[in-house]
Amino acid sequence: MTRWTQLVGGTAMACALTSTTAFADITGAEVWADWQTYMSEFGYQIKANEVTSGDTLTVTDLVTTMELPEDEGRINMTWPKLTFTDQGDGTVALGFPEKATMQFDVRPAAGESAVATVEMDMSDMSTIVSGDTGSLNYDYSAASISIALTDLEVQGEAPDEVIFEVSLNDVSGSSTMDIGEMRDVQQSFEAETTTYNVRFIDASEDANIIMTGAVEGMRFEGEGSIPTEYDATDPTAFFNAGFAFAGTFAQDGAQASVQAVADGDPFSMEMSSGSGSLDMALGEDGFDYTGKGDDISVSLAGADIPLPVSFTMEEAGYTLKMPLTASEDDKEFGFGMTLGGLVVPDLLWNLFDPAVVLPREPATVAFDLTGQMRLFQDLMDPSIEEADEFPGELKTLQLNDLVVELAGAELTGSGDFTFDNSDMESFDGFPRPEGAADFRLLGGNGLLDNLIKMGIVSEQDALGARMMMGLFTRPGSAEDELTSRIEVTEEGNVLANGQRIK
Repeated sequence: MTRWTQLVGGTAMACALTSTTAFADITGAEVWADWQTYMSEFGYQIKANEVTSGDTLTVTDLVTTMELPEDEGRINMTWPKLTFTDQGDGTVALGFPEKATMQFDVRPAAGESAVATVEMDMSDMSTIVSGDTGSLNYDYSAASISIALTDLEVQGEAPDEVIFEVSLNDVSGSSTMDIGEMRDVQQSFEAETTTYNVRFIDASEDANIIMTGAVEGMRFEGEGSIPTEYDATDPTAFFNAGFAFAGTFAQDGAQASVQAVADGDPFSMEMSSGSGSLDMALGEDGFDYTGKGDDISVSLAGADIPLPVSFTMEEAGYTLKMPLTASEDDKEFGFGMTLGGLVVPDLLWNLFDPAVVLPREPATVAFDLTGQMRLFQDLMDPSIEEADEFPGELKTLQLNDLVVELAGAELTGSGDFTFDNSDMESFDGFPRPEGAADFRLLGGNGLLDNLIKMGIVSEQDALGARMMMGLFTRPGSAEDELTSRIEVTEEGNVLANGQRIK
């Protein structure tokens, strides 16, 4: 049993138990039995006392234990009391204690050992279960759910002060679990506000950090399939057995503040953002993340920063896609980033451009790379850490979109290449590419002229730069426009606008 799959199971069940309504009947005993079955499928050990009185099944001193692989420790979660009450209408009301405790005892073969205790407080928690034994439905709400670190020791020593607190307020959501050969789960969740407070002080290391923040309108919608049977000794079996998850996290706004000291040097950061989201999918085909945020504002100050730095961005985003399992077929991958509408204050501009020579328009840097690759080994295989080289081949690569807008100049580009992995000599150990990329530079000579006016670039250096651009570019149809087409032929020759350069 891998630590990751156990944590997935525990997290999913915690969401379900703290999580629309169907027309079949379910009893408290059936809900409790399914919970035990589900946790056992993930390798959890369960100990508890049970007693039934009237319509209520009461479970006391519930302890779930996860043994970490290779005797590296264990994680225990303790619930003093749970109640499962038949409501007479085919539904069950779950009763939770106001406080539950999780204890971590982690002793890795390599690295520092740690012992920690985390408490979870639930205020005005209400959970109603409906459906039948083949399809359990949970509706839940709470005034607040809080998590706090109460004890921490690393290598047997406690820091001078440590605080880790997260609080979710006005929580509501639902969870549906259809049970068959797979457990198919659909979930939705929202919290009106989420706050966090982190404080760590260690005088012996002359280091401390204080971090506070809040998230408004946090919510989640997603679905997944969880296998009920698989080889727990195989780290990849969980995915090969059909595990899949896809969902979207979103929020309406966020603020964060960081105050830190390292080796006596202070550092601070203030940050805020508007709406944001994270789309994610995980399964046998790999993972796929897309995150974005709007209206971002950042302020920095510190001993290594000569004066306060601040900037804003209209948008920031990224994409990351990667296969995880070995296959005889080519699999898609991708990586992209957007930093759009970047604005810095005039105070910073004036440090190197007091005469306002350069245009001070918002800057943008964005690119999107996609392609195909083939993996020879599962990336989750622990033995991959001992491999001398990456266990896969690059097959294709596309530059779908490149945009750089800065100081009055604009660079755009796109390209498409395939790779011959049987030829590792033409490009010094890299598979030989074949294809072409097209680029367009608008305002490049104007930017170079402005840099000369500012004294940043000398006339001689500018002449060398223009000669270099002449080798790789040709004039476009617009004023101060340069274009370039870089090709790599089947023979391994490199051409710039039809002229061989390699």
